[in-house]
Amino acid sequence: MMEPRSVVGRSSIAAVLFALLWLASCSSQSAPPITAEPTASNPQVSAPASGLPSAVRVAGTVVSTAGSSNEAQVVIPAPIVQSWTALGSAGSGLEWISVAGDARASRQTADLNAAAIGKLAEKMNALQAQSSGRSALAGLAAITSPAGSPIWVFSPLLDTEGALNFNSLAFDQSPPTVIQALTRAGRIPNLKGRNVTFVVTPEAGAQKKLSQLQVGYLHAVWEGLARAGGATKVTFFNGTGETPGTGTIRPIAVPNPRDRINSAAVGKTRTCTLPAPALFVPDEATLIDKNATLGALGQCVGTLAATTKITVEGHTAASPGGDEQSAKDLSTRRATEVAALLRELKVPAKNITRVVGYGDTKPLVEPAADPANRAVVVTFTTTG
Repeated sequence: MMEPRSVVGRSSIAAVLFALLWLASCSSQSAPPITAEPTASNPQVSAPASGLPSAVRVAGTVVSTAGSSNEAQVVIPAPIVQSWTALGSAGSGLEWISVAGDARASRQTADLNAAAIGKLAEKMNALQAQSSGRSALAGLAAITSPAGSPIWVFSPLLDTEGALNFNSLAFDQSPPTVIQALTRAGRIPNLKGRNVTFVVTPEAGAQKKLSQLQVGYLHAVWEGLARAGGATKVTFFNGTGETPGTGTIRPIAVPNPRDRINSAAVGKTRTCTLPAPALFVPDEATLIDKNATLGALGQCVGTLAATTKITVEGHTAASPGGDEQSAKDLSTRRATEVAALLRELKVPAKNITRVVGYGDTKPLVEPAADPANRAVVVTFTTTG
């Protein structure tokens, strides 16, 4: 399997997305025993299930999210097994936070002898989601292990609902913007001084495979969250499992720049909607795959009459605390980029009568925060 690579913080999304190839691929201490009881700060954390020791000398935390048929079952990477074995040899164990399909987190404690490590993997895979709502973020918020001890997270990291809903993020809001929103909402977990290792379980079943850009985006969001929480080191492992889980939750929507552009006609007016999450780098007017976009847009343009008038409108989705002028500027730049593509397709300049960016002031659908509002709309109107 691939060895992990530690990643460092990036100051801009452009740097994140154009340095993805190095993105993908711990310290421990003894502490007094803990008991797994709900706390005032984590009222949804339940007591330990039978079959695991009620108290061990905790030297770190494992967070796992319930599995589903959209991802492979957890396989613990060999380097992590080695780290856990070393902790077990020193008489230490782990706190295990498991997050169910409804985002409820349960805290248990686990010994770290050779047999217990194998059983922990079995127990992680035995928990399968039957409802959408998983949240690795909820697991991180429930941690009570000693300050500075390491954390291992086993999850696809594609939370289906909640503060990190990738269906809403649509892989196109910049990671710094996402982290700022989580910070304002008070959702950044306390990870001060910790080494955080993410083991990203592979896609399976109906879940579409992420592109390199989307993998880099996923890593950038979670690294940004961990760094904002005070983590001193963040590492990613690519999971290696092949056996799908059995949970019954829906997959995450994955925009594809090669998807056909939606086209609809009413009378003499035809509208083509270009979904920004599929086509543009986050917070940029840079196309992910210009040739693919040109091909799809060319099919949409078809044959034009001499009297056809074309308008190009850029839109963004509303975001809490967003900058309205910045949103208008971004939507204008994206609309201008699409207008330039029309010219490359030999559309006469005289036919392009209006290019404008509305930001989030004219949502295409409700609510205004829906990612479907992040789009460029090209309207063809033929007169005479």
